[in-house]
Amino acid sequence: MKDKYGRKENSLYFRQGELEPYIVEERSGVTYICYTDEPQRAIRRITETTSEGVTTTVIEIAYGAWADRTTLTYRPVNSELP
Repeated sequence: MKDKYGRKENSLYFRQGELEPYIVEERSGVTYICYTDEPQRAIRRITETTSEGVTTTVIEIAYGAWADRTTLTYRPVNSELP
C-alpha cells in the first residue's frame, strides 16, 4: 500500500505530512506537481476556472508517469489511489 504521495506503507514517512514539490509545471489554468523522481509517482493537478468573477480551484491526484500527466485519470485529492 502507498499513501497519496507514493510513499510505501513501510516507509518512515508514510502518511506523515506534506512533501515539498519536486517538479511544478504551470500551463493555462492547470498546474501539475510531483514529489519524487520515481518512474511512477503521485501527481497533483490543480485546475482553476473563473466564471462570473468567481474562481474555483479543484485539486486532484493521480499515480503514474510524469510524461503521462496530462492523460492520467485524476481523482479528488483526498481519495485513496487504486
